[in-house]
Amino acid sequence: MKVPSPPPFIESAPADQRWPYRAADAHKGNFGRVLLVGGSRGMAGSISLSSMAALATGSGLVSVAIPDRCLETVAGFHPGVMTIPIQDDGVGAFGADASVNTKPYDVVGCGPGMGTGAGATALVEQLFWQADQHRVFDADAINIIAKENWLHSPALLRNSEHRGKSTLPLDQSTLVLTPHPGELARLTGVSAKDRDAQIEAAKSLAERIGMTIVVKGGPTWVVSGELLKTAATADVPAQNSQGVQVYRNRTGNPGMATAGSGDVLTGVVTSLLGQGLGAFDAATLAVYLHGLAGDFAAQAIGQASLTCREILGHLPAAIRAIE
Repeated sequence: MKVPSPPPFIESAPADQRWPYRAADAHKGNFGRVLLVGGSRGMAGSISLSSMAALATGSGLVSVAIPDRCLETVAGFHPGVMTIPIQDDGVGAFGADASVNTKPYDVVGCGPGMGTGAGATALVEQLFWQADQHRVFDADAINIIAKENWLHSPALLRNSEHRGKSTLPLDQSTLVLTPHPGELARLTGVSAKDRDAQIEAAKSLAERIGMTIVVKGGPTWVVSGELLKTAATADVPAQNSQGVQVYRNRTGNPGMATAGSGDVLTGVVTSLLGQGLGAFDAATLAVYLHGLAGDFAAQAIGQASLTCREILGHLPAAIRAIE
């Protein structure tokens, strides 16, 4: 099959590079210390998929913070994944006093399989306001953000009349959301049946807060309102650009509309952030690779039989195709 060209790097130098640079004398710490937070009893596979996808995308070290009762289940999925037991509620969900130390990590991915209970809400709240660190929110983390209405906090809004003139908005350029249409509807109030209106609502939200949103679907779009420092090329020096950046993905197929597909994508985005890409570059390259892995999988077994395991299994081939 003909492989579409990957998206160019916008903010990660050099602009004509297709993959994060790997020096010959590098060690595993150079390729990102990734933390993934999620899972619950009955949904341990979600965060496990994210962790395995992060490893397959090139992360040097991947840890998973999960409810204590789920530790052995998640640890059994891959020997290269480290597990961190977090206080649980006695039945396999995060406990009300759950917290996690994120300081040792370059990036945190959060949401798959974690539920929306008190403990999960406490963890997402901790991470949401931790804007000095790249974060990827998916699934239940997005549902919690929508339920708590945090995206409408005056502390986030640019040019807000509700914020004191001497107070700058909290910089959320380190934040990436990866909603499917239903989750985006909860965030924006725009029906999942109106695709065009959802994309426009995502653009408006991204610009208002300065974050990056992956609008999953057929096709997937990436919109970003962060202030970008455009990478230098041989002919053009680095420069800052303001406004909404938009990318329409050209890979992927309907067979990828299957359970766990989004959890794999969460791991890919988180991994690329940990390897040093900016939010927009990481998101665009991630959706491209995720879709290309799905295309390779569909070519091998057909769309109807495609599952998240095949998408994950074809990630190395997708990466190899562009390295």
